[in-house]
Amino acid sequence: MEVWQKVFVNNAEFVKDIHGKVGCVICHGGDSKAPEKETAHQGLVADPSEVSCTTCHENIAHMNEMSLHTTLSGFQYNLAARGGDLSEGSPLHAAFSNHCQQCHTSCGQCHVSRPDELGGGLVSEHEFRGTPSMQYNCVACHGARVGDEYLGKNEGIPGDVHWLKGGMTCTECHSQELHGSGQSVTTRYQNPYTVKCEDCHTDVWTNTEGNPQHEQHLGDLSCQVCHSVAYKNCYNCHISIDQKGIPCLTSDPSEMHFEIGYNPLRSSERSYKYVVLRHIPDCPDTCAYYGENLLPDYNALPTWKYATPHNIQLKTPQNESCDACHGNRDLFLTEEDVSPAEREANKGVVVTEIPEPK
Repeated sequence: MEVWQKVFVNNAEFVKDIHGKVGCVICHGGDSKAPEKETAHQGLVADPSEVSCTTCHENIAHMNEMSLHTTLSGFQYNLAARGGDLSEGSPLHAAFSNHCQQCHTSCGQCHVSRPDELGGGLVSEHEFRGTPSMQYNCVACHGARVGDEYLGKNEGIPGDVHWLKGGMTCTECHSQELHGSGQSVTTRYQNPYTVKCEDCHTDVWTNTEGNPQHEQHLGDLSCQVCHSVAYKNCYNCHISIDQKGIPCLTSDPSEMHFEIGYNPLRSSERSYKYVVLRHIPDCPDTCAYYGENLLPDYNALPTWKYATPHNIQLKTPQNESCDACHGNRDLFLTEEDVSPAEREANKGVVVTEIPEPK
């Protein structure tokens, strides 16, 4: 967008809205009495949501302070767990600031404008949206994997049944969890408000009559093991600064496939033995541009992580029959599927015994 388009306010409805009645300076600062633009804009805050939203939306803002969208604690945890030094001034801190911190979002970047990472700009003039735009907010950031899977943009792979059959948008499932729970977490699966399939599909758990696969496997397989199809896996991402001084990344081509492995996040909430795994988009020397051996304990965490692909289907190749899965080595993450440099990291999730054919 042109600069003037990013800030233009020409919506009569906005003036009627509570946000339009409080006056620009209440949120953005500046001097509304100054006759000249230069003086009026002194102290102007382009995105005031870090401070101003808290004034009226105290409860939500308080919870959101600890959300993954705000803190990026998931990134930080994974780097630190792999032995990374994120202290201020360290090489890894510089890498994080240049390449990871840009994923941080704010209230305004969900409810008013597009994310800064994508160039900013108001989504619909200065309208405040209680529900963020799926196109300009959710998928804008989560598009490469989740968005393409859900909308069916991966060649030869159908979109998610919830989208194709019902036109469901992201927030119809993901609502309260987006603001976090007020507690610090390192993965979205630790959030008590994280949505689960059974939240809507209660009948799956209460009525297994006529479905021997559900009767047999509800407790030991995540839903995606039977109801997802091939999804995107990324490898060997490397971050650097280009000749113009702009942070950039390069990576090997992504691959579309499907892997079942042992559950790395097994708990009372997710007690499944087998889950779908997705390869993380990095490698031991991802940050090598900034220094050598910045992740000295890289093998401390698996590089194949717990995943919930957004391409759910009622019928899939692996649930056609018992033996479509049992004995089908291609569906399971085995040692041969993992690069030698990552086998130590993934020894806890690699399947060592393929279930026998029925």
